[in-house]
Formats: sequence, C-alpha cells, structure tokens
Amino acid sequence: MRETFDTIRQKGLLLYEYVRGSHAYGLQKEDGTSDVDTGGVYAEPIDTLLGLGLDFQEMISDERHDNSWYGIRKFLTLLLNSNPAVLESLFIPDRCVIYEHPLMTEIKSHRQKFVTKGCFPAFLGYSLSQIRKAQSLNKMIVKPMVTRKTPLDFAYTFHRQGSTGIQHWLGERGLRQEFCGLVNIPNMDQMMDLYYDWGAHRESFPEEFQSLKRNALMKDVRWERVSAMKPIGYRGMMTPEANELRLSSVAKDERPLCYVNFNKSAYSQHCRRYREYKEWEANRNPERFRENLGKDFDRKNMAHCVRLLHMGIEIARTGEVNVDRSGIDRDFIMKIRLGESTYEEIMAYVEGKRAELQEAVASSTLPDAIDPEFLNRILLKIRETQLAER
Repeated sequence: MRETFDTIRQKGLLLYEYVRGSHAYGLQKEDGTSDVDTGGVYAEPIDTLLGLGLDFQEMISDERHDNSWYGIRKFLTLLLNSNPAVLESLFIPDRCVIYEHPLMTEIKSHRQKFVTKGCFPAFLGYSLSQIRKAQSLNKMIVKPMVTRKTPLDFAYTFHRQGSTGIQHWLGERGLRQEFCGLVNIPNMDQMMDLYYDWGAHRESFPEEFQSLKRNALMKDVRWERVSAMKPIGYRGMMTPEANELRLSSVAKDERPLCYVNFNKSAYSQHCRRYREYKEWEANRNPERFRENLGKDFDRKNMAHCVRLLHMGIEIARTGEVNVDRSGIDRDFIMKIRLGESTYEEIMAYVEGKRAELQEAVASSTLPDAIDPEFLNRILLKIRETQLAER
C-alpha cells in the first residue's frame, strides 16, 4: 500500500510539517498570488523497514511538488550532505511550523551542529542551479514545443558538401515518402539506401507523375525505364506515431535513388525535451507563467539564487541560518522577484557575491562536516521508539 499525506497522519507517523518557500522566506507577493508550499518529515512505517521494503517510500509528494515530505532516513541523509532545503527546514520561523513531534523538537535542539563548512558547496551549487533553471524555463516560455516531430524530421541525405532533410530533398523533386523503400546498409549505423516505387506513384497520381518529367532536378532519371515499371509495394519511410524509420524488402538488382541517414540521437533528445515540456506545461504555475511572459529570465529562480548566496555568506561569517529575509534583504530580493532588475545586472551582482562567499568560506571557523555517527544515533533512537510502540 502506497502511503499518502492522509495515511501518514492517520497512522501517527508525522514528525514535522511546516510552510516552506516564499512564505517562509518572507518573499511572498503582497497581492496574495504566491502559492503556499509545505514540507514535512515522517517516520516510515516499521513494516516497510522490517520486510523486503516493497512498499518503502522515502518521499511523498503531490504532482507539482508544492507539498513534499521526506521519510526520516532520507531527511537525515540529505542533512548529512548539507542539502540547503533540508538545513533551512530546521531554522523555519515558528510562524511557519504547522506540527512538530517531540522527536523533531529534539533534532532541532541540535541544529547548530549541522551548520558546517559542508554547507557552502551545496549553497553555491544550488544557487547556480537556479540560474540554469531560470534559463531553461525561459526557453520553455519563449519557445513552446507545439508539435512533436517525427523520425522523418531527423532523416538527411547528401547535398553538395553538406546535407539536407530528406523531406525537403523529396519535396523539391515532387516525390512522396509513402512510395519510398528503405534498406539498411551493412556496417553503417542508421545509414540506408532509398529506393523509389515509380509504378505506384504513376498509378496513384498519374498527372502528378507526368509533371515529374518537367522538374529540372529529375533530368537524370531514365524515364523510358521507370515509366514502364509496375508497382512494387514499398512500405514508405514511416507510419504515424512511429519512432523508427520503416524498412522495406527490395530486389537485389534495384539501384538506390539516394542515401539516407537517420540522426537517432537527435530524435531521442527531441522526444525527451518534448516530454519534459508537456509535463511542465501540465504542472506549471499559471500565475508564474504569466508574469514571466516576455521576460528574458525567470524572476523567481534568479531571486532564489541571490537569496542563497546571501545566506551562504551569512552562515560563513556568523554561523546563523536566517531563513526569513524580512528586515535583512527582503526589499532587494523582491525587486528581482518583481522584475525591477535586468538579467545582466543580476548576473554581474551574482558574480560579485560568489567571490564574496568564497572569501567568507576561506576565513570561516565552522566545523568541517557533520558527525555522521551523531545522525545515526538520532535515527536509531527513532527506530527504537517505533519498535516499542509496535
């Protein structure tokens, strides 16, 4: 049985639930359009730990990941690796705490032990990932993927000193893909001979077939020979919804019209990007989508990038994790969030803060890393409590 938010609550396994994201940072928009996201931690059902783990879940999340809970083992593992989001959860303002089990209260009482130099690579890397997300999201907004391309869009043939799409090559000559026959060339991956069923074209479209003779690109065709050919029945280059080019059986004495190469890797990449785009389109935040239309970057991601750099510098210098940015840098970050800074201005600022963070880290007196044995003892204590209550 797969656990849900409700079943975790019903079984008394919830350890921690809190509001995270913009509302925790104090960076929510004043018009009330900012989503309220929640995070949580739960003790995994003991049966899923003692058995084969067939129903073990290390995380529960909704479709858009606005609400996500970690199993305690996953939570502590991420904490050991100084995951910024997990570390922040221990310093969430009291106003954002929805529920806190005594076991979680005890963990939070040791939270300063988890503030180490190990935080800095994670904070820096996470901040830079926000830039990549901003750029990626911008591509999805500015260049929507309206249609999914077919393998034919990635099939090419030789053209002078380069190549051209096979559909363009056939179209210039008045030929049709459904009358083509493809045969793999041995020892040449995704390279094929292309043959043509002149007889089928002539019988299916007689007037069109006659016009082929007037095409200057077809002057080398032996029309007396091909005009007398009977239909062969080649299968064409592809069928609807196909993910591969279609092959045909061809007599050995036939001569190919041209050679075709199928760029399969490029087609696979396109399919992956199209799938990601459709998933993003189905789950995107409508308000966030509208506010970024016409912009050259995603403002929310860039705001988070700056916030993370500021927090990293503060941690290095003071050891304090200031999740709520109210009274610190909220106004500055909100200007970025609301689109009052250009991409170039933000990137120049980010470069300066990256250097500042590196200098602060070099002089930091924080411990080098979290003691894994300490975290392991915490987890063992939770498991002992679970077993005692079973």
